[in-house]
Amino acid sequence: MSDNILLETRSLTKRYGKVTALNNFSVALESNKIYGLLGRNGAGKTTLLDIITSRRFAGAGDVRLFGQDAKENQKVLPNVCYMPEKNYFIPTMKVSEILETSAMFFVNFDMEYADRLCARFGLDKRKKYKALSRGYESILRIVVGLASRAPLTIFDEPVLGLDAAVRDLFYRELLEDYTSHPRTFIVSTHLIEESADVFEDVLIINNGELICRHHVAELREMAFYVSGRPSDVDAAVNGLNVIHSEMVGSVKISAVFNKINDEMKNRLKTCNVDISPIPVQKLFIYLTNSNKGVFQ
Repeated sequence: MSDNILLETRSLTKRYGKVTALNNFSVALESNKIYGLLGRNGAGKTTLLDIITSRRFAGAGDVRLFGQDAKENQKVLPNVCYMPEKNYFIPTMKVSEILETSAMFFVNFDMEYADRLCARFGLDKRKKYKALSRGYESILRIVVGLASRAPLTIFDEPVLGLDAAVRDLFYRELLEDYTSHPRTFIVSTHLIEESADVFEDVLIINNGELICRHHVAELREMAFYVSGRPSDVDAAVNGLNVIHSEMVGSVKISAVFNKINDEMKNRLKTCNVDISPIPVQKLFIYLTNSNKGVFQ
């Protein structure tokens, strides 16, 4: 394994009865990157994150963190901060007590930074956890995750219950702190379009399998609409990976997901069609709906 590989999963498989949550899932993630983990409900995202952090165990396969077997490994797990969608904080504890307890678990925890985050997000440290709204529960998870400064920090649906302005504040804080304190983030979210600019690489899971992994810039370059008269569109996309097509009146629109070389670019320019980008959210929908092959 490369020295720069922080996390590696090998052929992870997990079944719940007849349901396969993960199917031979293998991936290697590098240090000091922000990864977006995308997938529909039930795609296997939370199962994957739970196995990585030893909250659940795989039926087959293994996980390596920082070059070591991760399963219940007390040498590596303290270097991982996982803020799951479902909170496990004690309801009667105050926010200040939760932060103090968190500082005991993470050697890099920055309490001064946590205090600044509480002030910026308007989180009252005197309140008990059970008195927090859904939005402030998410804010507390954000504060603990960012202030942990853990080499691997994982957020599962971090912005649930937050309005657009607070979500934007989270993205800005994540990028600012990542710049000053580089580490690896994995962010699992359904709010794809607004968070896409934060991610460096995107992983898309569907039915327990990794169907797509690309740098965001490359992903956007590969995804485009071709529209025009049906015969012109069919000629333009011939040989390309078409993941969706529809008719809007007399105009045919085909969504393409394909690595394009110079020859292909020149051919498309000569066709009587319009080319436009596909929003990341739409691309996600097409890829998770499509039975066609997806480029890894």
